[in-house]
Amino acid sequence: MKNKIFLAFLLLTPILVVTFSSIYFTLGLSPEGTKNNGVFFKSYFNFDQFNNVKNEKLIEFEDGKWVMSVYITDISKSKESLYLMRQLNVALNRDIYRVKRVAFFSNSRLKSEIDNLILDYPRTELVNDKNGVLINVLQKNSTLDMFQENPIFIIDPYGRAVMYFNPGTDPKKILKDLKVLI
Repeated sequence: MKNKIFLAFLLLTPILVVTFSSIYFTLGLSPEGTKNNGVFFKSYFNFDQFNNVKNEKLIEFEDGKWVMSVYITDISKSKESLYLMRQLNVALNRDIYRVKRVAFFSNSRLKSEIDNLILDYPRTELVNDKNGVLINVLQKNSTLDMFQENPIFIIDPYGRAVMYFNPGTDPKKILKDLKVLI
């Protein structure tokens, strides 16, 4: 009889745990907030859908690297983001080669200024989004004005946009998120 009670206890324990946790969650008693410091995009979008004028992909994801990127619309604000991306990349230490930096732009009038800016940030790939579709999708899926703020956003190795960081976010918190992601 003692073994049957013990056996019933063993069999019912996982069922009770799953049942109570499901009830707890559906009643709205789930954990508050998240541990990430970035902001997730409103809806899922993949970078494979964006092509340039020659109908080639804007960026390739065959190397399996995460992408830290910024869309340059304002030179001064994007300069801050590019500097922060470089500092974060250096701070990643041994994971430095698992991340690449990319700067997107579509305004051809800023091309010479952007070229001069990128010279200060080696190992940053510059991608021309000539038709400007990417910035519109970024704007539609964020709560931030991407045209004004030029925040850093993260793309996973499969080409899915993951999150962006509001301007003024503590770089240590951004680094913490990057270490978790990578």
